[in-house]
Amino acid sequence: MKRLSFILLSILVIILSACGNDSKQANTDASEKEKKESKPTEAVVGDLDNINLEVSLESLKNQPAGTLMEHLTFEADVKEVNHQAPELDPELKKALPEKLKALTDSTKDLEELKKGLLKLLASPHYKEVIEKAESYEPPFEEPYLPDPTKSKEGEKTEAPQKAIILLDASSSMLLKSDGRVKMDIAKDAVKSFAQTIGQSSDVSLVVYGHKGSEADSDKELSCKGIEEVYSMGVYVKEDFHKAVDSFESKGWTPLAGAIQKASEMSSNYGTGTTIYIVSDGAETCDGDPVQASKKLSEQNGKNTVNIIGFDVDAKTEDQLKDVAAAGNGKYFSANNPEELKNTIQYEWLPSTMDLAWAFTMAPIGFEVSNEFKNAEEFPRKLWYIGRRELFRLDAAFTIMKEKKMLTDKQLEALENWRMDRHDALLELSREMEEINRNKTKAQADEISKKIEDWAEKMKKLKEERGDIW
Repeated sequence: MKRLSFILLSILVIILSACGNDSKQANTDASEKEKKESKPTEAVVGDLDNINLEVSLESLKNQPAGTLMEHLTFEADVKEVNHQAPELDPELKKALPEKLKALTDSTKDLEELKKGLLKLLASPHYKEVIEKAESYEPPFEEPYLPDPTKSKEGEKTEAPQKAIILLDASSSMLLKSDGRVKMDIAKDAVKSFAQTIGQSSDVSLVVYGHKGSEADSDKELSCKGIEEVYSMGVYVKEDFHKAVDSFESKGWTPLAGAIQKASEMSSNYGTGTTIYIVSDGAETCDGDPVQASKKLSEQNGKNTVNIIGFDVDAKTEDQLKDVAAAGNGKYFSANNPEELKNTIQYEWLPSTMDLAWAFTMAPIGFEVSNEFKNAEEFPRKLWYIGRRELFRLDAAFTIMKEKKMLTDKQLEALENWRMDRHDALLELSREMEEINRNKTKAQADEISKKIEDWAEKMKKLKEERGDIW
C-alpha cells in the first residue's frame, strides 16, 4: 500500500512539473511573439522622422530618395508618362514584396505605412527638378535702342546699307575680363549689335583666328583661316546666332588678311560698306593692317573701318587707331564688358520705315508661345516624376492586396491618400507652370513697352528736325 502511494505521488510530481514547464515555455513563446510584434518600424525601413507627407515644394526638395530607387536615373525619371503605368524595374519588382511584408509586419499604423512606402519608393529627383523649375528665366534679348540724344558728341550717324562685322577669335580672346572669357563677352555683344543694324542693313559676319592653334606649326593654317560664317544678307536672328556660336578662339591674328577679305567682299556690293572690327590684339600674321584698311577706303569713298579695341594694351591700341584712321573710320576703346556692350552699338536716328517695323524687335506671338514650352518644361517634369512615383505606389498596393498584408479598409485608406497626393502634385506642377509662363509674358511685355516708348520718342525727334523719312 505504501509502495502504491509512493508511485502515485511520483506520477503527480512529474505531471505537475511537466505542466509547469509547458506554462513556462508558453510564457516564453508569448513574450518572444510580443517582442516580435512590437518591433519598431524603423528597424525595417529606417527612421521615418525625416519623411514629410505634406506635398509642397519645400517638403519635396527635402524628401529623401526611396531606398529602392537608387538605380533610377534622372533621365528615366523625368521621361514623359501619362495614363499608362510603366513596367516596374525588374530589380524593384523582385525586392518590393519582401520589403512590403517587412513593413506591414512591423506596423499597421496608417501614418507609418504612408511614410514607410515613401521611404521605399519616393523619387530621388524632386530637389533637382524643382530647383531647375524655380531658376527659369526667359531668354529674350534686350533690344538695343539707339538714342541720339544720349550721344556724347550729339552727332547723327546714318546706318550703313551693308555692314561687315569682323570678329577676332585668336587665342588671346580666351583670356578673361571681369571674370568672363573675352570671346563669350564679344559674342554676346555682336549678337546684340547685329540685331540692331539688321533692322536697316544687310549684315555679314567674318571671323578670323579660329583655325589651328597658337603654336608656330599652325601659324600658316591659322593666318589663312579667315571665314565668312554669316553670308551678307538679311538679318535672321536664329541663323545669325547659330553662326556666332559655330566657332571658338584658337590661333593667330590675321587682322590685315581679314580686312582684305572684307575689301574683296565689298567690291561686289556697289555701295558703301561699313566695317566693324572687334579685336583684343594686334596683327601677328606679318600683314600690314594699316595698308589693308587704306586700300579698302580708297576702293570706295563710302567705305569705312571702325574698330573696337577690347581690353588692349597701349602698343596694340596705337596700331588699331592707325588702322581705323586709314579706313576713314573711328577707334573706340572698351576696357570692360559693359563698355564693349555700349561701344559696339552705333547711334542713328531711325527712318520712318525703321520705326514702323520696330515692333519686330520685341518677342512676337510665336516666339512667346514657343518660350512657354521651355517655361513649362521642368514643372511638367515634376509632374512626370510624381506620376511614376504614384504608379509605384499602385504596384505596392496590388502586391499588399494579393498577399493579404493589410485589410481592405486599410488599403482603401492608403489608396485615398495616394489619390490626394496625386491631385496635390498635379496642382503644384500647374502652379509652377503658371509662374514661369507669367515670367515669360512679363518680360515680353516689358520689352514691347520699351520699344513702343522708344519709337514714340524717335518720332517726336524726327518731327522736331523736320525729318519726314
